[in-house]
Amino acid sequence: MHKGMIAALLVLLMLGAAGGYMMMNDNGTGSDTPDDEGEQIGEWDVYYVQSGSELPNCNSDTKGRLYYVAADAGFQTCTSTGWSFVDLTGPAGPAGADGAQGPTGADGAAGGAQGPVGADGADGAPGASGVNGTDGQDGADGEKGDVGETGEEGDPGPAGQDGADGVDGAAGSASQIIMLTSISSPAVSLGCDAGGRVMMQGLDNGDGGGTAQNGVLESGEVDYTTTYCSAYEILQVADIHPGPGSGGSSSLGLWMEILVGDTLYFSAWDGSSGHELWAHDTSTSSTWLAADINSGAGTSYPGEYMEILVGDTLYFSAADAWDGKELWAHDTSNSSTWQVADINSGSGHSYPGQYMTILVGDTLYFSANDGSSGTELWAHDTSNSSTWQVADINSGGGSSFPGQYMTILVGDTLYFDASDGSSGSELWAHDTSTSSTWQVADIRSGSGSSFPGGYMTILVGDTLYFDANDGSSGQELWAHDTSNSSTWQVADINSGSVGSYPGEFMTILVGDTLYFSADDGSSGSELWAHDTSNSSTWQVAELNNGGGSTPGQYMTILVGDTLYFSADDGSSGYELWAHDTSNSSTWQVADINSGGSSYPGSYMEILVGDTLYFSAKDGSSGHELWAHDTSNSSTWQVADIYSGAGHSYPGEYMAAILVGDTLYFSADDGFDGKELWVMDIEHTITYN
Repeated sequence: MHKGMIAALLVLLMLGAAGGYMMMNDNGTGSDTPDDEGEQIGEWDVYYVQSGSELPNCNSDTKGRLYYVAADAGFQTCTSTGWSFVDLTGPAGPAGADGAQGPTGADGAAGGAQGPVGADGADGAPGASGVNGTDGQDGADGEKGDVGETGEEGDPGPAGQDGADGVDGAAGSASQIIMLTSISSPAVSLGCDAGGRVMMQGLDNGDGGGTAQNGVLESGEVDYTTTYCSAYEILQVADIHPGPGSGGSSSLGLWMEILVGDTLYFSAWDGSSGHELWAHDTSTSSTWLAADINSGAGTSYPGEYMEILVGDTLYFSAADAWDGKELWAHDTSNSSTWQVADINSGSGHSYPGQYMTILVGDTLYFSANDGSSGTELWAHDTSNSSTWQVADINSGGGSSFPGQYMTILVGDTLYFDASDGSSGSELWAHDTSTSSTWQVADIRSGSGSSFPGGYMTILVGDTLYFDANDGSSGQELWAHDTSNSSTWQVADINSGSVGSYPGEFMTILVGDTLYFSADDGSSGSELWAHDTSNSSTWQVAELNNGGGSTPGQYMTILVGDTLYFSADDGSSGYELWAHDTSNSSTWQVADINSGGSSYPGSYMEILVGDTLYFSAKDGSSGHELWAHDTSNSSTWQVADIYSGAGHSYPGEYMAAILVGDTLYFSADDGFDGKELWVMDIEHTITYN
């Protein structure tokens, strides 16, 4: 049996132990999970069943498929005449030819030693012939004895060696009814720009002038061809503000965008109602005005400072015609909309959530200004609709601006920056379980501000890592252990008083290691790392020698162990780069705008499966939608929505939101302004 076929059979037998259907695909992976009807899942071509009773109907849907039947230890294939047993024990291939004859054996040894001298007599008889070597020449006859001696028999010559075995013939299929499969890429003309493959199958029977049982699927042997084609479908979903050019732009998502179930809620302007709350049902493609809070031509600016979902209810900032910008709510289950609280009574604005918004249990914590206490920490209990000031950190009319630079929840405790009027902006905390509020650390003692979290805030275990300025080292990397309330400077990357500004462009955690941008004073802003398990800090890569590559200024995203980010190496402009955290290698992924900057991710970045989708410009098409497949390193323009040199700015107002396999985002096609667009991937299968 062909070695490849043996290996395939062994794999099938091992996979079949779980019972039920088993399918194998072209890359050797498998799944033992059938769908509801026991049919093929994905794009598989070999199936497993326990017995013949589990075989599906043999029809046009199953024609050409191959099933391994465990009870029969054999295969069944669906043909035009019904199920046909596939015999894997066909006749063996022909034997190899005999090897060449071995070399001739050496001559036999001479006759025995001379006998004693005797009287002259008749000549002795000749000695007997030596015994022939195996497959060699006969040994030489013994020498004639001297006169009066009796000749002795000669020794046999050594055996000749056997000839070497003949070379085995090339392995072929065990049978002419073995089904072979070939996988290839679809023709460019099919337009499978989102991927695809062509799967050809046929028996190894030599049809069409081919060679039977040679283990190769030849063109004449192809009986079935299945083409899987995936193509992008990109279209405008809704034109909320009809009209040509920028005058007809709805600017959807400018203030607010959030997904609730299958429905997108966002701010938009239809040209008559001002910027209000709108909705789009992705399952029915219907779009409607959800609430006209500032009725008429007025604008309510929904979500300008706050947007958060609690159960089925959206909480957001908005302004009606009388009360200024306050806290509002919209129940998505019954479409009711109401003002939650008028914190700054009258026409004044409380600006809820301008600096902080976070949900703890059923309670919203947010910054707000009641018109007398300044901007302080407030709360709203969504379970009983009560609203109150949590703490007046900067007592009197002064503002503490809670959360202006940092807001993070650790257990029941909120950590945030605030100013009490004497210490400047420092690290504070509020225990939501006890309602206690305190200053955690005065990093820059006195009235100066340390601005904790101005560029970086991230939690690793119980420890907060953030940037701060102690007044002597500049803005550097600091930490606070929430379990023991200790605070310390982690690293002084730019020694002296200037500061390295850690996290100004990038901050991301990979395992125990923080990756971030920082400037050591000589290299410019480059990629750095800090291992939180051993407190080591180092420069990962200097991409722009001496000039600073500002890594992550436009894009930062983690795929497996690899960071993908924007960076400028000083010659290619801002392009797409990558760093493999497992082996510390760094490389340019793509130079999309040769000679210029493509600014990848400046408006949009999202990972879908193995593929990154992001905004970029190639120098001729403007800012458009691009993609990079991280599995095969290919990069391409997905769509030129605003054809020519114009920019569609995908994701500028509504960043990409993934609903199932469909991306929703704002874009401008040059005619309708910035409206709602989608990118879907259409999958087609063709049999012939």
